[in-house]
Amino acid sequence: MVACIVNLIESLKNMKKVWLPACCLLHMTAILWWTLPHSFGGTPQEETEHSDLETRLFNGLALSDHSLLKSFFLSYIDVTGSQQYWDFFAPKSPLFHQYLSVCESIRSDPEEGKIACEGKALFSNLYGNSTKFKPFGSYSSRLYRLTENLASLEEPILWEAFAHYYQTQHKTPFANNGTTQLVLHQFELHPRLNDLPKAGYRMDKLLWTSH
Repeated sequence: MVACIVNLIESLKNMKKVWLPACCLLHMTAILWWTLPHSFGGTPQEETEHSDLETRLFNGLALSDHSLLKSFFLSYIDVTGSQQYWDFFAPKSPLFHQYLSVCESIRSDPEEGKIACEGKALFSNLYGNSTKFKPFGSYSSRLYRLTENLASLEEPILWEAFAHYYQTQHKTPFANNGTTQLVLHQFELHPRLNDLPKAGYRMDKLLWTSH
């Protein structure tokens, strides 16, 4: 009996020597893949002068031809919480959650302090409206980081490009010559405001309008 226990302990020790490095390698590989730009695979070769080797490399990095592996990495990132924003724990942590909506027209509710799209939004990641909810394998955190940074950059040329992209993705009468609005939704993380609107810690403002 004692010999069996000793053998079991030795087996577990040997497994640790294999599994611990394997788990570390898996985690580092998943994080590396997650931080890479995922636009590689969608870069048209005819528009970029990329060689065949570069195109294959970009598609490989995006796992364009490996849907199972791609789904596994997405699930792993979500399950382990590796997409979290560790700067929330930094000395200068963010003050707001920030979301964007691209609208053909807007309606305002001054009493509630809200601005929303009139009709269906061309794009909005407010409350996860831009994509259907998926328990695992979602790009919602990546999309949130993109819109959060875009709102903070305060670069009208980037806001215009962002709004124009979603305008052209929708075949509407406004697609070519209509007015487009970019609305910013902010939710304060450290409430310090007086005389808050009825909407609570939410503050909306019109960020940019096409001319």
